[in-house]
Amino acid sequence: MRTQRNVLVTLVLIGLIACLGIGTLATVALIALRTANTPTIPTTESATQETARGLPTLPPPSRLPTTETTVPATVSLPPDIAAQMDEIEQQVIRIRGLQPRFSLRRELLTTSQLHQKVIDDFLKDYTPAEVEKDVTTLSLFGLLPRNFDLYTLLRDLYTEQIAGFYDDETKTMYVIQDEAFRGPQRSTYAHEYTHALQDQTFDFRGGLKMTDETCEQQSEYCAAVQSLIEGDASLTEQFWLLNAASPEDRQQIQEFYQNYQSPVFDTSPEFLQQDFLFPYRQGLDFVLALYQKGRWSAINAAFEKPPVSTEQILHPEKYPNDAPLEVNVPDLSPVLTGYELYDEGEIGEWYLYLILAYGEKQAWRLSESIAAQAAAGWGGDVYQVWRNPQNGETLLLVNIRWDSENDAKEFYDAFQQYGVQRWGQPLSSTANASRWQESTAGQSILIREKSRTLWILGSDAKAVTNALEALQTLIPQP
Repeated sequence: MRTQRNVLVTLVLIGLIACLGIGTLATVALIALRTANTPTIPTTESATQETARGLPTLPPPSRLPTTETTVPATVSLPPDIAAQMDEIEQQVIRIRGLQPRFSLRRELLTTSQLHQKVIDDFLKDYTPAEVEKDVTTLSLFGLLPRNFDLYTLLRDLYTEQIAGFYDDETKTMYVIQDEAFRGPQRSTYAHEYTHALQDQTFDFRGGLKMTDETCEQQSEYCAAVQSLIEGDASLTEQFWLLNAASPEDRQQIQEFYQNYQSPVFDTSPEFLQQDFLFPYRQGLDFVLALYQKGRWSAINAAFEKPPVSTEQILHPEKYPNDAPLEVNVPDLSPVLTGYELYDEGEIGEWYLYLILAYGEKQAWRLSESIAAQAAAGWGGDVYQVWRNPQNGETLLLVNIRWDSENDAKEFYDAFQQYGVQRWGQPLSSTANASRWQESTAGQSILIREKSRTLWILGSDAKAVTNALEALQTLIPQP
């Protein structure tokens, strides 16, 4: 269900992600001034320009109707560009304080070759059935229309303004050969080389367990680690901009943004835009909090003991001690005759916020402040989607444990407002239970019991009732 599952290969799509902005640069500059031992390079004039970020790794869309292409033999880097890359690498090493264990392989591709490689590497293994499952789940959460073409969107996002990427499987930096190596590309290279240093030091796959298998089962963990990885690289890039970028670099970055357009990203669903930004914005905030406590050593320690939830990323003070609570759901197959378990996973604080604040329709949405307050205090959750393959009927259930009864009440009260805006006035409502007519026959029910909330949404009213009775009987009180 989650639109970001790992960072096994980090993409850099220049300008596709909103800029980090002057505020970030000012924050980094202030931290640098207050930190006596911050590693520095001969500085240039104060940096005030924005810098681009790349898309985090998305879930692979359905298999493209193309065959894999063989990437041609590596073209030699022009000596001047190779020299610039060498210099940037040394600058990043001094800033970040991580030592490379081996030389980074760099490979030149044309723009069209790089586009095809991205498609072949990321999009080939995501079947149409998996796309349909993600769209079904996201539509039940109210984030996408039921017939949304997620495959086409992700394909187009992957190939919009690609500048290059670091592949941790092949330990290779792929660079476009038919574009100039100017300010935006140099800044991006500093960011991506940080990923190479991270990988060589902490091992994305072996050490951090950022594999497809892990992220399929533990999406909250992978979202948190992805935020640590991208936040660290973003902070390093900001120090590079402050201490190593030339006035020409910053001027070229400014000129780039004056003319830049990203129609695919700009027209994508707003919750997706926010989700793509999460590892860079909230990840940077998390890493900044670590840096203020213990500089790079604190960030390195976080790689040794990674954050495990988006809650910890959103609330750095909860790292590392506030781990998610275990939440289970009993087997509902005996009471859901004709249904099969279709999808299951965890939502996390961040996606609860997105559901409330960035729903498919503007009229459904709560204010960002109300949604953030309602999602805060999340303790742990599990969701399941059941589906009847004969008629397509679906049933969603979400079991959430909260840190306190008051946190559960805040979510319940906010969700009541959300329910009215999405489904209209409830059929019945009390201080602990609300029921809405979801469609001609279906219903949506929210129940609060102490520090637990249970949400059931289904197009078959009988299945909703059966599931509710089973859950109320079988789920122990938290």
